[in-house]
Amino acid sequence: MALIYDESVRSVRSNISINNMDGTKAYLRHYESKLTLCFFATYGSPHERWQAEKELKICERKLRFWENHPNFVGQLAREGMEKLNNDWKGRRAT
Repeated sequence: MALIYDESVRSVRSNISINNMDGTKAYLRHYESKLTLCFFATYGSPHERWQAEKELKICERKLRFWENHPNFVGQLAREGMEKLNNDWKGRRAT
């Protein structure tokens, strides 16, 4: 499993303004990561489960951040989450 979130590494400042970003799209990217992490937390090897559970805490924090972003649209996020949930429904480890 690839490391998705690493708390020990902090990103450097960039010239991109977070205030101008699409909060809904960013939220949905992290929500999809959450679904991936939940999959590994359920079906992964013991190490993958441990890593996924650790990273889920970070993912939840990022979801809360984007949910409070000024460019976040709740209705669009709910629609995107529903689509992602349907895409993930029934997935099992092979």
